Amino acid sequence: MTENLNLTNFAGFYKIWRVNKHTGESELLVDKKNLILFQGSDLLGLALGGAKNAAISNVYVGYINAANPLTDFTPTTIDKEYSVPFSAYGTGLHSDKGYLRAPLAYLPTYQGSTSDYDSNQVIFTAIISSTQSATGGADFLFADDSTPSHIFEIALAAAIDPGSTSKDLIFSRANFTPITYDQNYNLTISWGIQFLS
Repeated sequence: MTENLNLTNFAGFYKIWRVNKHTGESELLVDKKNLILFQGSDLLGLALGGAKNAAISNVYVGYINAANPLTDFTPTTIDKEYSVPFSAYGTGLHSDKGYLRAPLAYLPTYQGSTSDYDSNQVIFTAIISSTQSATGGADFLFADDSTPSHIFEIALAAAIDPGSTSKDLIFSRANFTPITYDQNYNLTISWGIQFLS
């Protein structure tokens, strides 16, 4: 009997592109690794067990409204316990923060063909545009406002109960140097999860 019960590992990455709405020109802004939360393990168990709505369905986007996002705020603590939930945004220490809950733009795509399956990945994509409105917390503001919104984190979520966002499970969450939102661009978020057996 093996003592290593962790037979599967997760690895992941996310990339954020800024795409000009008029020219289609794109620029890669963020390319980093993510953190899988404890809720992610719960979600995987539900998905393998065939639970309804256990598939990734949304991307959460956290933002701050600050004149200078590099000095005017402290990033949210991101840990596996999900100790600072998105629902805390707009209150107390997080009163200047808000979040978007964007649906996936496309069905997930799959990559990988090696015989040992170590390169299999599932890719999730969401698009953030000027038509987005805040899901919770501070208003989502644009670059021509005196204090625009600056996006600083994202998360993958599953809507376990489509009628109640409070029951969403967060699979993975990550933060990065804040990006000022400019309504002349769309932001395309691609998030890949790789399974290593």
